[in-house]
Amino acid sequence: MPHDTAIDRKQILVTSALPYANGDIHLGHLLEAVQTDIFVRFNKLRGHDVLYVCADDTHGTPVELSALRLGITPEELVEKARENHIRDYSGYNICFDIFYTTNSEENRYYAELIYENLRKNDLVIEKEINQYYCEHDKRFLPDRFIVGTCPRCKAEKQYGDVCETCGTTYEPTELVDPKCGICSCTPVMRASTHIYVELAKREEFLREFIERPGTLQSDMKNFVKTWIDEGLREWCISRDGPYFGFKIPGTENKYFYVWMDAPIGYLSSTDRWCKDNGANVLDYWKKGTSTEIVHFIGKDIVYFHALFWPVMLDTANFAVPSSIKIHGFLNIQGEKMSKSRGTFILAKEYLEKVNHPQAAEFLRFYYGSKLSLTTADLDLNKDELINRVNTTLANNIGNLYHRAMVFSERYFEGMIPAISWDKKIAALVEAAAPEIAQWYENCEFKLVVEKVQSLGSVGNKYFQDTKPWELIKSGDKEAAGAVVVTCINLIKALAVFLKPIVPQISGRVEKQFSTDFKWDDYRFSLSGCKINEVEKLVIPLESAHLDALFTTTDTEASSS
Repeated sequence: MPHDTAIDRKQILVTSALPYANGDIHLGHLLEAVQTDIFVRFNKLRGHDVLYVCADDTHGTPVELSALRLGITPEELVEKARENHIRDYSGYNICFDIFYTTNSEENRYYAELIYENLRKNDLVIEKEINQYYCEHDKRFLPDRFIVGTCPRCKAEKQYGDVCETCGTTYEPTELVDPKCGICSCTPVMRASTHIYVELAKREEFLREFIERPGTLQSDMKNFVKTWIDEGLREWCISRDGPYFGFKIPGTENKYFYVWMDAPIGYLSSTDRWCKDNGANVLDYWKKGTSTEIVHFIGKDIVYFHALFWPVMLDTANFAVPSSIKIHGFLNIQGEKMSKSRGTFILAKEYLEKVNHPQAAEFLRFYYGSKLSLTTADLDLNKDELINRVNTTLANNIGNLYHRAMVFSERYFEGMIPAISWDKKIAALVEAAAPEIAQWYENCEFKLVVEKVQSLGSVGNKYFQDTKPWELIKSGDKEAAGAVVVTCINLIKALAVFLKPIVPQISGRVEKQFSTDFKWDDYRFSLSGCKINEVEKLVIPLESAHLDALFTTTDTEASSS
């Protein structure tokens, strides 16, 4: 199949937010991973040079305490978490080029380098502050081990650094009615010296950064602008020991706050990949590079990525993100993900409980059919999952595939006839391709699925209206062949268009033609060639396949 080489080849570095190494991957993590993976696969399909990096976020007191409870070292805990995370992501065909760890010498190097540049640029100050100390546990309490009421929106049971309800960041001492997250005792105040970054000194840079075209969605740009307008606060980047992380150079018992070294994992993971593949990390990260750096994150960590992270990078002469793509949260059956409500579903649990060989592809498709560049929350609903999968994949595309392929086997000895295809159908595909490409670029994947559904419907109607079986009976085999060649080329086009979303299903179509689709293979090109043995493309999804997964949530809903 000829390939279009007219497209300008770009170098793109893409990241997903780093999952925390204190538990397995859940379906919320997977929402972001699938969104990122679709974007990456599309750009690779187009022929761009794309590097997809991710890593485990490993440092902080929660990891240390979890390890203590398990009787293992923090290093052992984070390595086990990494193995599990790689397993879970692999189950859904997430195509990382590297999945690394922030507990690495590369991460230490860049954390110290960025810190030194912050100091050189007069952005670092030290202040003695009053800090919560638990007399019961005999330790200063890091922000994640203090819980209380948000000082802004008054949401209860919030951690000491950021409110998960309204997104506000604050000092632990600003929490209302604070409690020790370990023993629930009320902590006392003690003095401790800490290190801060004066973000306000980079206000002009940050205002310019968020106004760059494509950096943030418009609603999120206004959100971040409000934070700047309210006055940028000094950012504490140190924590007292004991703390699982990197010790701050020149201090006795201070460690880099986990949010200082976590985003550096994007940079250090790139470095590790470059070392392993004979490349130069500065080609991706040096200020002024032509590489596009694209971050995918949830709306709960915008403050860190849109304010702290750009200052860290720019001060150290690294490139800042070209685009920060922000999504909402995942709900299950209309409820927030919650262990107590039975709506907290792990990635491995979904694969174990959904008794269907295409379970992973179906979830990828469901997410893709609902994803657009918005921070609105997305709901995973059992009935909707069944309906979307069967309507588009099974009854539309799968049906067209089966009818055309079996017809070719039965009446043309498994050959695609050497006959001209219907020019009108081919023109519809040609017109749709640039639209679909633009939607992929803009992360409007739901529009891609809607367009594919529409084209599939055109194909099924064309097959039904032309009645090739009657043409065969009447002896007009050439006219029947034109229908077959048209529908099979349309199937190929649809498989190309859907390949970033459902790579395994598209892979089955590739197998028919013994090829590996590139983007321009959407064009009608098949004529006078043989197809391989036909296999069922999509097995319909039934309620019984999902019963084990949704039993708990259904019970909760009926009893509430």
